[in-house]
Amino acid sequence: MLRRIAAVLAAVILPASILAQQPDLGPDRDLLRKGEIMKAKRSIASAPHLAPQPTPNQLLYDVLHYEIDIAINPSLPRIEGRVRMTAAAESDLLEVDVDLDYSLAVSSVTDGAGGSLAWTHPSHLLKVTPSAIISESDTFTIEVIYAGNPSATWDPGLFFGSAGGAPVIYSLSEPWSSRSWWPCKDYPDDKATFDLAFSVPANLTATSNGVLVGTTDETRWSVPYKRWHWRESYPMSTYLASVTAAVYVRLDDTFNASTGETMPITHYVYPHLQAAALVDLDIAAPSLDFFSQTFCLYPFISEKYGVAICPIGGGMEHQTLTSYGSMLIRGDHYYDWLYVHELAHMWFGDLITCKDWAHIWLNEGFASYSEALWFEHLQGAAKLKSYMESQDRPASWSGPILRDPDVADPGYYFNNVVYDKAAWVLHMLRRVMGDAAFFGALRDYCADPRYRYSVAETADFRAICEARHGSSLGWFFNQWLTRDDRLAYRWSYKAYEIDGALRLTIAVDQTQDSLYAMPVDFRIVAASGAIDTVFWIDDRREEFRLELAAGDAVTNVFFDPGHWVLCDRNLIATDAPPPAAAVFLDQNVPNPFNPATRIRFGLPEAANVSLRVFDLRGALVATLAERRYGAGTHDIVWNGTNARGEPLASGIYFARLEAGGAVRTRKLILAR
Repeated sequence: MLRRIAAVLAAVILPASILAQQPDLGPDRDLLRKGEIMKAKRSIASAPHLAPQPTPNQLLYDVLHYEIDIAINPSLPRIEGRVRMTAAAESDLLEVDVDLDYSLAVSSVTDGAGGSLAWTHPSHLLKVTPSAIISESDTFTIEVIYAGNPSATWDPGLFFGSAGGAPVIYSLSEPWSSRSWWPCKDYPDDKATFDLAFSVPANLTATSNGVLVGTTDETRWSVPYKRWHWRESYPMSTYLASVTAAVYVRLDDTFNASTGETMPITHYVYPHLQAAALVDLDIAAPSLDFFSQTFCLYPFISEKYGVAICPIGGGMEHQTLTSYGSMLIRGDHYYDWLYVHELAHMWFGDLITCKDWAHIWLNEGFASYSEALWFEHLQGAAKLKSYMESQDRPASWSGPILRDPDVADPGYYFNNVVYDKAAWVLHMLRRVMGDAAFFGALRDYCADPRYRYSVAETADFRAICEARHGSSLGWFFNQWLTRDDRLAYRWSYKAYEIDGALRLTIAVDQTQDSLYAMPVDFRIVAASGAIDTVFWIDDRREEFRLELAAGDAVTNVFFDPGHWVLCDRNLIATDAPPPAAAVFLDQNVPNPFNPATRIRFGLPEAANVSLRVFDLRGALVATLAERRYGAGTHDIVWNGTNARGEPLASGIYFARLEAGGAVRTRKLILAR
């Protein structure tokens, strides 16, 4: 049965079921994300030596095209394959390293023209010796004939299941398991075009990336087979190359882009899921339209988009055809969030792929934030806020967002920190930059020929953002991507009459170990109306003052009311500023200074305070405070003069604070 709808209407008029169903996100999300990378979560004890880095030799050539031709027997299971790799040498080559699991038996290696090549297959590398030195800039071809049981490899990328009594074949190769079922240079930074042919039992439909070139009837293992030939003309990383084969019903739709292009939407579903899939998958055209207008035109517009159902516990963003878990098809749009997550990967992950796995947040964080953007598109700012709040789950995060590229555990790279917290980083970046600059940067990123159909790392995205923002964002990226602590604010406010006006004082204390710098929104609700303002908070303790008209009254103050900052926030008593956790003396600001500087200190409780300034010889030059102070934070301005009010010479001085039995000192630099 074919399904055809007017996609141009679907892009404007959203089905009521899409708007009505709003899942309660929680543990289910974690299970599905683990399902998405279920193979990566398995133990790697069988191959602890494998590191996700290319060999020095592999850095010397660039793969241009793969021709994959694999016959698959799901009953044994067994594969028999022929793979031709065409590449360009970027330096003279005496040898070519190709990734291939050692459990797959190689029978021959040739130069693509029939000439035999010498080879060895130690460990997980196929080492090929060309008949002559391959010179820099030369193009060369290596053809490998091999066979084996892909289920017996150390970390399989090809799997076998069943549905409705028929076999199901499906691949999941992220991050580096393509080598477990076909020879390749298995790293995300080397993209190539592909011809992919899969011979499967004749009752199955074999789907893959790109467009279908044709089918051929064959006999394999003495039974009828059909060979399905697909072609991916857009550059693609190895982990995105895929096959799914099962007894499928095909559901067709059309995406009519606002630019005038049309593209087939093709879903492959189990027959018993057809009715439910007709409901759940009608999100395809509207979401393609939304992301095309938000980021850039769907990047594989001359080919297709769709999903292929298979027995996984989540989804995997194989280029142009997402592998999609059968349990996600319910007929009620419950898993729309996962559908749009995988679709967003077509831009962030497939069009632009992380250069290496340390930067996987550029794939997963962007796709996760795209979920929130979709629901904001449907239901507005309130839904955006609640959706992001549902992704604030630090208990499931481990380590910083930027990962260590030398870790050999696949599961390490897919901790929820690169999903949830990374989505929050983009959410906060949007607030820092403003919507116009932020979404402009996303469009610039998707359109930049340096990264489009290629790879990028964090510094590349940061540079795009800074160009739109107009100033450095190093302070933002460094603190949010390289640290794993939790920003925590303690704050209070008080309003009081002074000099014929109403003064509101807001005091904020950062209680985590290392300081963060962030703009934070405040909403002050007064009798005269609401006031929205932004304070820049980058110090251990900050105090902000607003003057209101006499006779006004403050009824409430809201800290980050839109929830744009990933943090803990604790409102304490509103009649006093937060007390210090201990006696402290902050570094003076500015330092060096001329003519004056601010010296800030804090007390956990009321105490007698002595704050004095000494020169390098230890001689007292000024007494700044000699009295009792209450608990809290206090500022004193010193204008660089001695006790007689005479200007002091340039040099180094020391501030000494004595309070509550504690002594604190700071070096002050006066530069006339």
